[in-house]
Parts: sequence; C-alpha cells; structure tokens
Amino acid sequence: ESARVFLPPRERCFDRLRLARFGETVTCVHCESEAVVKRGTTGKDAQQYWCKECETYFNDLTDTIFGQHRFGLEEMFYIIKEMRSEPTAQIARDLDRDYEAVLDFVHEVQDVSGNIDEFELYDVCEADEIYVAAGEKGLEDEDESPRSRGLNKKGRGDFEGDKPPVLTLVRRADGRVRFLVRENLQDAGEDIAEYGDGSVILCTDDYGIYNDIEDEEGVDGHLAVPHSDTYVIGDAHVNTCENRHSFLRQWLVKFRGVSKHHLQGYLDFLAL
Repeated sequence: ESARVFLPPRERCFDRLRLARFGETVTCVHCESEAVVKRGTTGKDAQQYWCKECETYFNDLTDTIFGQHRFGLEEMFYIIKEMRSEPTAQIARDLDRDYEAVLDFVHEVQDVSGNIDEFELYDVCEADEIYVAAGEKGLEDEDESPRSRGLNKKGRGDFEGDKPPVLTLVRRADGRVRFLVRENLQDAGEDIAEYGDGSVILCTDDYGIYNDIEDEEGVDGHLAVPHSDTYVIGDAHVNTCENRHSFLRQWLVKFRGVSKHHLQGYLDFLAL
C-alpha cells in the first residue's frame, strides 16, 4: 500500500495560483481591466469574477492547464511537485487515481513547459550533444511479435534506432538550458542558429556537425575544442553542457524507460 499522502489545503493552492497569475490585484483575463468583482465560486471551488469593462466571466482556473481536469487543484499541485522525482505510476498510486488520467495531466504539463518562456542565445553560449536510450514505451505491438531494437547498432545513434540525439544549448550568462530532441543531427547548425540573436559566440567540441556554424545567421563566432587533445582552451569549453547531461542521465533513470515520442516533453520539464 502507498503511504498516506498529505496534500496542501485547497484554499492555499488557490491563493498561490492567484498570486502567481495576477499578483496583488486580479485583472480580467480577457481585457486586462482591473474593474472586476467577485461572483461566487465554481464547482471546483475556484473564485469566479465578472469584468465590468468587457462584461465577461472568468475564474482562477480560466486559461490554465488546471481548468479542464477532474482533479482537485491540490492534487494537480502534488502531481507537478512529484513529477520531478517519481514515476507517474507511483504518483497515481499515491493519489489513488486512474493512471491514464494522471499520465494525461503529466503530458500536458510537459507540453507547456517548453513554451512558458522564450529561449534565446546571446553572448557566450555552449552546444553539445548526448544520445538518450528511449524507445516505444507505452505502445502496443498489434501482432505481439518482438520488436527490433536499435540500441545495439554501431555509431552514435538516431531516433529510428531508439537512441535519439539531443542537442543541449546553454546560455552562460545565466545558465539557462534548452534540450532539443532530434531525429538526427544533420541540420544541427540550423537548429542552433534559430535561437541565436546574432551576437552568439558558440563553444562546441570538434564534432563535424558544428563546422562552419559561424556562417549561420544568428551566430557571430565559433570556438571548437578538440577533445582528443584537451577539454578547455581559455574560455572555450562545453563543461556546462556536460554538467546538464549529468543531471539529465540521473533524472531519466528514475522513470525506468521513457518513450522517445514523449522525450521532448520530459526534457522541457527538466529544463524548466
């Protein structure tokens, strides 16, 4: 049996959500007017408001990922907290909730994680690659025949072979990171340049996918470190990327296998 779960009071969860969304003053989610008045509560105990300016109703959960689920807000807060360290099946057992329903919410949180803040590269940044073992977890084989796996193939790995490459981008100014799951790394230079603002000095290793990346729009300069000789040349290194990779490996192990089709969502949540 699961240990007893202690959930935060629902009222406190709503207070925290309200503060995160609106600050000290609630404003209309439709027109941003401050001319709003309280008008009762919803079936989920969310405070409901009426806007005098645009004459519309909204509540604490309107236009959030919390609005369309049958879970209580305190349960959704618990899921998000535990997503950092526990498999979804364990969270579902803790809450005594349907596994598929919890998994759907987990995937929704993962999907929005990469869109909360825009990510841009500027000044000195790093790029490196890592290959993650991820397959078809959660998908049933219709003929129940053993599936051919690609983990024993020679070479660096690819998406089709169940070892998708991940480009890791780090902005040294503040340590922010973005993970990009790719089918292959043939267009790595273009993928990285899309995030550059034109001032980027990019540090990489000497892997050929980064050759001539300084010619891409968005990248101003390129410093490549030949790892066969050394790992640091002055300020040129990818040690910050390697640091993020160590977190990535340890974190993914907790889930005992991740579907490659949901890997981007897992890594977006980790980056957030």
